[in-house]
Amino acid sequence: MKRLMVLAAGIVFVFSAAVFAVDGPSQVPAKTDPSKAGIVKPPTKVSITGVVKDISGTMISVERTVRGNTEIMEFALDKAVEKIKVGDKVKVNYLKKDGKNTATRVTPVVVRKIIRKPSPLKETRPSPAETPSQK
Repeated sequence: MKRLMVLAAGIVFVFSAAVFAVDGPSQVPAKTDPSKAGIVKPPTKVSITGVVKDISGTMISVERTVRGNTEIMEFALDKAVEKIKVGDKVKVNYLKKDGKNTATRVTPVVVRKIIRKPSPLKETRPSPAETPSQK
């Protein structure tokens, strides 16, 4: 009886494997070149740091230096920026979309000075040659 059950299970397995093999072409669409398909890429998120050269209610120009080369980048503003004026050092987070730079966030960069406290002077003992000898 066990042999008959094992034989029946084996026959079912063989025929089911044959059915899946004869299934035909797959339903997965063929891969296409993304440039031809017209797939829209999501906007690229980038940030820079530089000095404000010009600012208005809708645009901001920032001058930045990269490896010794100075360049001025312009950004469209979603909303007017307060507390930022020409000459301030700022960090601009922006999206690159369709060749346009749109600033999503403009924050001033706070320059922190490192103040080191002078270390207390160590008391040095005079050398034996400098001390008067006691007799």
